[in-house]
Amino acid sequence: MSENTSFAFVANLLNVNCNLPFKVLEDCYFQKADSFQIDKIKKYFSDSGHFTQLFRFNLSPYELVYVEDTNMLQQNSLTGQHLEPQDWKYYVLNFYGGISKVYDLIMAANLVEIELEFGLQFIYYKEIKTFGIQENPTYTFNYFHEMNRSLPLSESIDDTNLQDIGSIYQYYQQLDEIKYPDIKEAINMLQELKHIPHSSKFKVLGLFTIIEFLITHKSIDAGDSITRQVTNKINLLSKRFSKKLNYSKFFGNTPESTVWKKLYAYRSNIAHGGKPDFAKELLVLKDDLTAKKFLKLVVKMLLQHSLIEPQLYTDLKEC
Repeated sequence: MSENTSFAFVANLLNVNCNLPFKVLEDCYFQKADSFQIDKIKKYFSDSGHFTQLFRFNLSPYELVYVEDTNMLQQNSLTGQHLEPQDWKYYVLNFYGGISKVYDLIMAANLVEIELEFGLQFIYYKEIKTFGIQENPTYTFNYFHEMNRSLPLSESIDDTNLQDIGSIYQYYQQLDEIKYPDIKEAINMLQELKHIPHSSKFKVLGLFTIIEFLITHKSIDAGDSITRQVTNKINLLSKRFSKKLNYSKFFGNTPESTVWKKLYAYRSNIAHGGKPDFAKELLVLKDDLTAKKFLKLVVKMLLQHSLIEPQLYTDLKEC
């Protein structure tokens, strides 16, 4: 019964392409929220001030679907249409356990390609038979502010995404934090980036910092530059990833070494307060969003793999 089970609200707007409930872990299921859980989620939104305009009409983004408005003159104009209650997009992760368990699940979910955003956690305290709400105010504000600012479009997930969360969680639980502290620290750094607004270019610097922290050492000479280390080491590591790091999806047929050269030019531009020129110098990167998406994917794939072969990353930092 959800009345005495902890649950995490999944903030993403999702199209779910698998049978529910889906077992992510023992005593941990991804499923549609029931009426009790929806009431708690909606009360939080009503009290918090998120989505103020929608809640004037007792609505939330999870009760709408956005479709192209053919009556509008502008291209790509969307309008919200009401969903029937059975089609509302409130999803939760039901679990038995406290804050530490959901925290580790959040860390695991951050490393999946389409990451689930556990914006709120409703922890059931059986001793006093009531719920406490756990949230990170800055991160929660950033996520819902971005959703409120732009038209919320759905992401599609399937059983593979959910299976990945379960397997990453288990590797994360098995990590020897004493022996491999840098891997744990790098995973925490990725979570900390959520404190920065989504549109901030400082996120790019943060993603580079995680990559460099995880696989590089201080340069000895010009031939041992950070750019050269990152290019060569990611080329080596990507051959061991469980999934292919697909450069062509982002940058067409551009050679990998050229991509990293341009990414570091982009990094330098941001670090020194310049304005990136995607029309000329950084043309192969296309735009800020494409570069940021690629860097985040690289970070996720490195961190996933580091949980599987942690000693390799310790050795690689010395090379």
